[in-house]
Amino acid sequence: MRWKLWMRNMSVSAPRVKVRSTMPWPLRALLGFLAAALAAAAGIAIYEYGRDIAGPDRRQLSAQLEQLSAQLHETVAERDRVTALANAYEGELKVVRAAQDQMMQQVRSLEDEATHLKEDLAFYDSLLPVPRADKGVVIRSFRMQPEDESQRMRFRLLIQQSGKAERDFVGTVKLEIKFTQRGGSYVYEIPEADATPDRARAFELSFRHYQRLEGTFTLPTGAVAHSVLVRVLAAGETQTQQSFAL
Repeated sequence: MRWKLWMRNMSVSAPRVKVRSTMPWPLRALLGFLAAALAAAAGIAIYEYGRDIAGPDRRQLSAQLEQLSAQLHETVAERDRVTALANAYEGELKVVRAAQDQMMQQVRSLEDEATHLKEDLAFYDSLLPVPRADKGVVIRSFRMQPEDESQRMRFRLLIQQSGKAERDFVGTVKLEIKFTQRGGSYVYEIPEADATPDRARAFELSFRHYQRLEGTFTLPTGAVAHSVLVRVLAAGETQTQQSFAL
């Protein structure tokens, strides 16, 4: 009998039994509140931990963005200020350089003018009366110098008729330049044998008191001039001549 009762209680058809808690409901409410509070604290802790791992929040990012924007504006303003200052200095430097170039040109112009004044002074000095012993045509001065870095030479010649000139002197001038080239000695005659009529006329003389001649010629490549013989001719005869060492 007991065996059957026990088997019936263990089978599916056994009667249902309800288990009721003897814990009062205020205590259950308190436990629920504590569980909810623990869950909220756990959620906040997880959020803070995640924010620390992920980086600053939106407010911090906005603050940093505003700070960077302010720094950018300051940097741009400083760059513009430095650029304007550099442009001003560059403009002043250009003005200074232009002034220096102008001054250098003025210096060169003054140097050239001083050279011409010295030459003119020598020319007018040569116009002083010649000694009474000198009669007829006289070579008062002669100068020859390179015109540039090439073999081009320039000469200046002053010829005067001394004494009381009663008529014009008519004649020609001939230059004989002695030079060396590659160990040999040569003579370069001016005007050249094949000179054009205009070139030949540049060495003609026709004056009462004095005449000034000026011209250029080009020496052969590698030639070095050592002396010049200046001859004044009239009707094919030499009236006077003078040698000048260079």
